Amino acid sequence: DHFFAISLPTLGIISAWSNRFTRRRLEERAWEQRVEEARERRLREDPLVSEIELRRQEAALEWSAYGKPRQLEEEKQRRMEERRQQAEQSGRRRRVAVADAEDFDEDDEDLERRTYRMTDAEIDRFETDFGIDFDPYYDDPYTEEELPSDISFRLDKKYGDRIYENGEIFYKDKATGLFYRQGAKPKNLAFWK
Repeated sequence: DHFFAISLPTLGIISAWSNRFTRRRLEERAWEQRVEEARERRLREDPLVSEIELRRQEAALEWSAYGKPRQLEEEKQRRMEERRQQAEQSGRRRRVAVADAEDFDEDDEDLERRTYRMTDAEIDRFETDFGIDFDPYYDDPYTEEELPSDISFRLDKKYGDRIYENGEIFYKDKATGLFYRQGAKPKNLAFWK
């Protein structure tokens, strides 16, 4: 007798959970793909390094339920200090646009005009924590004004994400209101909230 009274609310709840899970999984998969591409690039550039060694390094960088071992934390601090010293000695800037991102045609002036950028310390920490190079194309957040305006998009009503006609997705971070390109480190990690 109460088939619709029970089944319709149940379907609504299942749909809400599955949408949240799908969004989170898409975001994580794009990040995993970027990490995989960085691993393949390192294997091509350095033939002396094996894939097993790279995976061992990546596993050491991952957090466990018990936190990071103290040795890894000390090693991370040492590597960060070495990179900082190398950058100071060479006099080069840390913020360089990566040329292999196909549609990224911003020059240094555009990067300097961006409202929100990662600091050099945040970049060092990012590169050390995740083992991939910083790429402003993915890793710097975008304000709503900085998003592409010449391409039509669909706005996700629940999360505020922008899904563009050309396939690009910009995820909106609820806490800050900033947008992150698909392929950035996932920001919206709380599934049960």
